[in-house]
Amino acid sequence: MIKEIIFRAFNWRWYFTSFIALFFGFFCWLLILILPISSFTWNFFSILPFLIIALGFILGISRLFQKDEFKNGILQCIFSVVVFFIVGAIFAYCPPKSPYKPYNNDIKNPGNAKFSMPLKIYPNRDKQLVQVTQPDILLYDYLQPGSYKYDVFLNKIEKGKVYLKVYDFNTNRILSEEEIKRQSIREVFNPNDELREFSSDKKDFTVKEGSWGDYYGSRVEVWFQPDDSTLPERKLMTKNYIIQGD
Repeated sequence: MIKEIIFRAFNWRWYFTSFIALFFGFFCWLLILILPISSFTWNFFSILPFLIIALGFILGISRLFQKDEFKNGILQCIFSVVVFFIVGAIFAYCPPKSPYKPYNNDIKNPGNAKFSMPLKIYPNRDKQLVQVTQPDILLYDYLQPGSYKYDVFLNKIEKGKVYLKVYDFNTNRILSEEEIKRQSIREVFNPNDELREFSSDKKDFTVKEGSWGDYYGSRVEVWFQPDDSTLPERKLMTKNYIIQGD
């Protein structure tokens, strides 16, 4: 009974569900702006409007098979797609606030070690520029806390693959070992002495340990796996970064 009432309410007019989704898009945008930052708040209220849009699109498809509703079904599907792009543009280009809390230089660092902060990837996907003159790894914040991309710069190296190992700096505990290795692995080959960049492209990796805003020191290691199976894996470089978990 209740399901039937809800279904009829959402399916009352071909445009009704899309208007609800548009309203929820603005409402959820405001909730993210007002409420304290957390992974649940950010992810739940970012996804909710798109779930309603998807429901409207499905209901539009169902109208196509109803008597005298074919035209309305087409309109509902088109309107759902339009609302999808409107809400998507709002969250992508006018985010309510950054999901990143300010870092206050308050991590545990008993050894007074040197740490770097991940660089930024801007909304237009341009990366923060830095000068690299020697083999190095650059870590970038990506989409939300705990998610990262990386670029590695290498001199002459044989064919093979590189991947990352990330450790908690203070406890030496390896973080998300299998997931990070699988997500960060990529092919490399540089027959020349000239420094070459190997970029993340579309791949990113996630550190599960920790929570949003809970910054801590990490040791990021770049490991090389030669294509020649007779050669052992070897560590290429290490760099300390301030990170947070997902």
